[in-house]
Amino acid sequence: MPPSDVTPTRRTPPRWTLRMRLTLWVVAIFALIQWATGGVFWLYQESSIQRLLEKVLTERVRLLADEVAQRLPVLSENDVLTFDRRIRSVEFGRFYFDVYNQQGESVLASPSEIKSSWGELPLVRAFQSNDPLQTTLYPDSSDALDASAREIHAALVKTEDTMGRPYVVVLASTDAFPRRQMALLARVLVIAGFVGPIAAGVAGWFIAGIAVAPFERLREFARYLGPESFAEDISFESDNAEVDQLATELAEARRRTHEAFAAQERFLSHVSHEIKTPIAVMAIEAQTIDTSRMSPEARDFVEQTREEMLRLGQLVESFLTLTRVQDGKATPLRRVTRVNDLIMDSVDHCLLMAHQNHARIEPRLLDADDTMDASIAGDPELLCTLLENLIRNAIRFTPPNGRIDVLADLLPDTAIVRVTDEGPGIPPDRLETIFDRFARLESGQHTGRGHGLGLAIAQGIAELHGGRVRASNRDPSGAVFEVRLPLATEPPASP
Repeated sequence: MPPSDVTPTRRTPPRWTLRMRLTLWVVAIFALIQWATGGVFWLYQESSIQRLLEKVLTERVRLLADEVAQRLPVLSENDVLTFDRRIRSVEFGRFYFDVYNQQGESVLASPSEIKSSWGELPLVRAFQSNDPLQTTLYPDSSDALDASAREIHAALVKTEDTMGRPYVVVLASTDAFPRRQMALLARVLVIAGFVGPIAAGVAGWFIAGIAVAPFERLREFARYLGPESFAEDISFESDNAEVDQLATELAEARRRTHEAFAAQERFLSHVSHEIKTPIAVMAIEAQTIDTSRMSPEARDFVEQTREEMLRLGQLVESFLTLTRVQDGKATPLRRVTRVNDLIMDSVDHCLLMAHQNHARIEPRLLDADDTMDASIAGDPELLCTLLENLIRNAIRFTPPNGRIDVLADLLPDTAIVRVTDEGPGIPPDRLETIFDRFARLESGQHTGRGHGLGLAIAQGIAELHGGRVRASNRDPSGAVFEVRLPLATEPPASP
């Protein structure tokens, strides 16, 4: 496939940067750990509170049983009030108690406030056991104890009166304390569940920034790499061993690429020099052949041979110019030249081609008194070659009777030359590659046979002089090539 038909593969940049992805990973891992830890802590705390309530109930029911045993078989209202004051608790709320005889009847002088909730108390087992028992009761909606209570936790312990008759002391408390503690814990966990990932995101963003900072420097390092910087020693230091090793590998790759690129350029230069002489000889011979006595077929052959030799000669000259430009050896002369003079010289050299293609060139020079002497420092021949290549390219794509405009303009420190044509324009996907070697556009309006090096040479000459060439399209049709070159600080020499 010809080089002009090759469409470069362009990778779509990822939607998330490395720093963003690292931050999201930090947040995700932290949130997962925090939520898992919170769940485990929730279960542990719920079990701990339950055990604490059972422990408190067991301890207090033992103490209560010892005091109740001294006053049995009948407990007066004053006894009940005395015990009630002793078992009150700020942390756990109010405790409720009752005392049962062996027939399952309460021996309290006044009914218990929660008597309807005692339901299925394990009194039989309590009478048979010497150790306290724990049980959980579920009150009905009519219970006067606590309308919001879901559970009643009770401790039962056996005791005896002075006559040796057995009784069971029951001490109970609602689940108000566990529910308060778990509600508080839930609020803390919910707040931490939101604040924690946010804090992790902020911390992760800064940590990721520190982690990717060397890669940002490597990107700048890689962006600086190019044919013009191959010969320079680019230093990159980092405290990160991995990044430093990667930088070393990049430097070594740059050196190898430079050597291969230099070898290719030397080969191209040598081959161009070797074939330049025979091409010139063949072109001269073709021009001196007397074709008056030849047949039409022979004359056509000689004419085509002459054109091809001239084209090959121009191709070789383009190769040599491109090699000198990219090696940085094409500017031994730094002369200050007026912008208007460069434009007019370039236009004069292209008038014959424009006439052959039935196109006209209209230059618009700097005509203000303070801009007429605006100048550029560099090699005048190379600068003319730059503009000629752009003008000739515009002529090739301009339809018959079309117009090529060469416009000069100034910025404070920059000279601008725009070459516009009335051709079909440049496909949007080729705007970035139009200055590559052998990049050619196929079009029905395209005239002449270029070799795809003119724009590459123009770009190389512009960069050699500290400038740049940019391509764009204009409405309704046509292309614009804009050259920007730094202005000279010293005035041009007198002719």
